Order: sequence, then C-alpha cells, then structure tokens
Amino acid sequence: MPALPTSLDPTAARATIQVVGVPVDHGGAGPGAGGGPQALRRAGVASIGGRVVRDRGDIEVPALPPGLEVVRGPDPDSRRPEWSALRSVCRDLHRRTSAILGERGVPLVLGGDHTLAAGSMSGVAAAWCERHGATGFADAPPLGLLWFDAHADLNTPDTTPSGNPHGMPAAALLGHRFAPLVDIVGPRGTFDPRRAVFLGGRDLDPGERARVSTDPASALPLLIDGDTFKSEAAGSIADRVLERISPDGNAFALSFDLDVIDPSEAPGVNLPVPDGLRVEQVMPVLERLAAHGGCIAMDVVELDPTADLDDRTARIGVDAARVMLQTT
Repeated sequence: MPALPTSLDPTAARATIQVVGVPVDHGGAGPGAGGGPQALRRAGVASIGGRVVRDRGDIEVPALPPGLEVVRGPDPDSRRPEWSALRSVCRDLHRRTSAILGERGVPLVLGGDHTLAAGSMSGVAAAWCERHGATGFADAPPLGLLWFDAHADLNTPDTTPSGNPHGMPAAALLGHRFAPLVDIVGPRGTFDPRRAVFLGGRDLDPGERARVSTDPASALPLLIDGDTFKSEAAGSIADRVLERISPDGNAFALSFDLDVIDPSEAPGVNLPVPDGLRVEQVMPVLERLAAHGGCIAMDVVELDPTADLDDRTARIGVDAARVMLQTT
C-alpha cells in the first residue's frame, strides 16, 4: 500500500470538510440537477465518520432569462446563452475551493451539473500551486485528477455534438484552452494529463476518445473503461489508478459523477447511460483509494432528484463521499 502522501500536511486526515452546494443545471442536458445539493444534504452527506463537517451553503446561481431557447449542437464560437451564468458560478466556486484549501480544509462540492468542476477543481489546483509557491503544475508537487464518469467531459465547443457545457470541464482542466472557461481555470488551475485518470467511461464522443488513452505509458490521460471493471479486481484497478495519479504518494482530487453507476442502481441522473458500473464494483475501488490518504477535494455531481427513486442515487453519492473522506 502506498505511504501517506509526503507532500500533504500531516494533519490533512483531520482537516475540516467544508461542504459547498452548487444548485445549477444550466449546463446539462435538461433541468433537474439543480436540486442535487439539497437532496444530498437530506440523505446525510454532512455525516462523515471521524470528520468535522461544516456546511458553507450554496453558490448563487444566476437565473437564465425567461423563455430562453437553447439550441443544441456544436458551437465553435461559444455563444450559447448559458455560458454567462455558468461562468459566474464557476468563477465563484473557484474562489471558494481555493480559499478552503488555503485554510487547510477539504472542499466537498455538491452538484449540480458537471460544468461546475471547471470551477471547483481549478480552484483546488490553483490553491495547491499557491501552497507550494508554484506558477503551474510543472513547478508544483504532482497533484492527480481522478474522474469517475460515464462520459469523459473532454469536449470543447468545436468538438461537441450536443453543445452541452457539462461535457467540457475536464478538457478545460487538462489545458484545452477555449473561450468560456480559459480565464476561469487560469494558468494555475490546470492538471498534468499524465496524472489524470478517467474511470467508468462508456459514452465518449470521437473528439473525447482522441484525448484519452488506455495505454498507461501514454502522455494522454488514462481511460479505465467499464469493461475493465468486469474483468479486473477492484484492488488491481485501484493500484493502477494510484500508479498513474500518485506514483510518489502525492495528493489527488476526485470528481465523482453519479452517472458512472448503472441506471438500474442510480436512476436519478441527468443523462443516464446503460451498462454502467455497479455499486459493488465502485465502492471497493474507492475504499482502496481512500486508504492511500491523499484525497484533498471531492465533487459529487449530476444528481437529479426529480428522476430518483426513493433517494437511491442520493444515498450512493453520500456513500461515495463517506468512503473517500471518513477516517473511522
């Protein structure tokens, strides 16, 4: 088992978890995810074993103009009307997560559609650079990025078939510069693609597939797809992930999209994709990653309580956060 991350504050495992809600669904395939933060709170996300949890409330989400018609499809010029509100949300969230890390806390961001990760994760990366006096990831101790998702969110406005902004945050975080998000992420908010892993992807667009690799030796982000979970033990998968994101026992940040789970178990998502991972496949991987001790920030996103059944999906999100962040 890898040692406790050497670049972390030794008190990190006792740091206060700071919850930030982001009730936004402007960037998704339809409404509903805006209710995710409150549903996760009702399901008990603030109760995490061995940790002090402080709820910092919600980011303010600007309303879209009444009667706004959103035209789907590629948008090379990034003129889609949702971007103004989404940029405001991501800018605020970047500041929040950066400040939390600066206070030696652990941000736990509740979504809301996955566009928000461009703000939450870039704030984490920027604060990490600030902590180590670095101008970007090349000068800072390595910081890994782990992305559980049925999709890869590696589109840009010129490659996206749908135009949905929630399919783009990972691209922005990995250095694909495009107008709506480049200034939000900033020069210190990106991650090294060689320290990034995407797990459970099964619905990738052609432009996204060109931006990942299943070859561990590639300089592109590593994709461990759903088929791998059917043929490989959880411990082996987790070890491969840690080899990639934390070979020297360094820190990582986790963005967990609930649509990575099969819709039969997690129906309450905005964009369900069949043949997903089972909870019994995912939780042992999270347990192994949690034992590493290096998770310094986490998102739980894309919960749509209007599509959920008996809060099943909300409870999975709560369980994922508890497994990753508890100390008992």
